[in-house]
Amino acid sequence: MIDDTISVIVSVYNVLPYLEKCVESILKQQYCNIELILVDDGSTDGSGKLCDNMAMRNSRVIVVHKENGGNASARNAGISIAKGEFISFVDADDWIEENMYYSMVAEMENSHVSLVCCGITLTDIEGVDRVCACESKKVFTREQAMEDFWLRTGNVGPSACNKLFRRKLFDGGVRFNENVIHEDTEAMPRFLNQTEMVVVLDNAFYHYIKRKNSASTSKKFSLRGYYILDSMKEYEKMCRSEFPSLLPTFFNYRLFTTYEMYLNLMSCDDYKKYFIQQFSLRRQILRSIFKCLVRSQDRKKNENQYKIMFARAVLGFRGANAIFHLK
Repeated sequence: MIDDTISVIVSVYNVLPYLEKCVESILKQQYCNIELILVDDGSTDGSGKLCDNMAMRNSRVIVVHKENGGNASARNAGISIAKGEFISFVDADDWIEENMYYSMVAEMENSHVSLVCCGITLTDIEGVDRVCACESKKVFTREQAMEDFWLRTGNVGPSACNKLFRRKLFDGGVRFNENVIHEDTEAMPRFLNQTEMVVVLDNAFYHYIKRKNSASTSKKFSLRGYYILDSMKEYEKMCRSEFPSLLPTFFNYRLFTTYEMYLNLMSCDDYKKYFIQQFSLRRQILRSIFKCLVRSQDRKKNENQYKIMFARAVLGFRGANAIFHLK
């Protein structure tokens, strides 16, 4: 498959100090047949100009300039012009090891494989590395991938950045949701539902760098983060029709996702503005708890957590904390 092109899409927004290292790590790949699409999402710090300069130095670099619309919007713009047989995504402040795509494309020699993943080396704000990878290479069916990547979020997780997609996964019109923040998590079930086989490598080729000013460290609540819960009805229908054996796991996943959203809201500086969302999340938590108590395979393991969730949903976050001395 040495002649097959990989379209690598990088969403660029105000990442001037990190962009060149990211681009160099892609262009120095052992697998050379790469089309690098840099989507300047309305940068104001000179990142867009740097993109143009790098494109002038290397014919494999294509630059798209657009108004700011967010990461999902930029990725979708890149997908719309990508010409490769394979598609991959790299965040502009991260970097990849030089043999990542060579190793991934080798697995695509099997025509039944439509998605290849690798592990991630995560560098936290203090500069400490943590490797998240499988102990050995794994081959998953579609249903197994659904459970491991999405519902249980194992060592691979739902990020789009440590994956190589066969182009056909996008040909049906599947795109990232531009109305949510965590577009990877929201879109991953729709991608996985079109796969036949998924390979997970035991190498942590992708380097994710957590920054102090990143969206994940923000102390403000965003409705775009809250709206990811709207997809749960669609995903429940998908599980019922395609993966009925995963329904108990799905109910548990939905509960923990909703509860985490509630905790994030209540830990933000502006939580008082979102009374309606607080009430809605508490109601959804209660409904999900009852479904988990009936169907969850992890009921005994999560019993204590269910009790804490129930108390906070009924009494409110601070009320439950005060009565039961929760932290």
